[in-house]
Amino acid sequence: MRLILTLSIIFGFFISELKASGGVLEVNWPKAKSQHEKIKRAYPTVLKKATNNITLPIYIPRFYVYDKTMSIVSDKNFYTITIFLKGATLMVSGDRTYQQKVTSANKQFQKMMKASPITFTQAEGMMTTDFNRHGVNYALVLECDSPKSDKRCTQETFLKQIFNGLIIVGGKR
Repeated sequence: MRLILTLSIIFGFFISELKASGGVLEVNWPKAKSQHEKIKRAYPTVLKKATNNITLPIYIPRFYVYDKTMSIVSDKNFYTITIFLKGATLMVSGDRTYQQKVTSANKQFQKMMKASPITFTQAEGMMTTDFNRHGVNYALVLECDSPKSDKRCTQETFLKQIFNGLIIVGGKR
């Protein structure tokens, strides 16, 4: 719950800062792959409603795509999907806003937007990874109720499996 509140505050800050001097990153939509298109059954209502107007590819772990208890906070340039696990909370977020005025022709900007090796970090009882795909900044955060003893938060194996199981479930072009 603490994490959800923190993200809500950060989201509000991003929106106010975006209006002040930031902007929106351009999205390079991926070509459709069969794993993105095959839907076994209808997505839960919470996922369909909250992701209707998001203008970036929406990633979610394929293991939890049909979880009806997920919570979603979103606007057209940002989303956070929270999945409540036994003894932990998993969050997937995507954000295409930025705070500095940078032209897309800037060499430093182009270098920053290239894919970089994925690293998993343990800090403050959480296991996290940040990555960039399609010109969008994404993050996976796992917060455990028992961060010192729960292997999901002390070893990168669980979050790496989640990362490798991400699929696109929507977004508007």
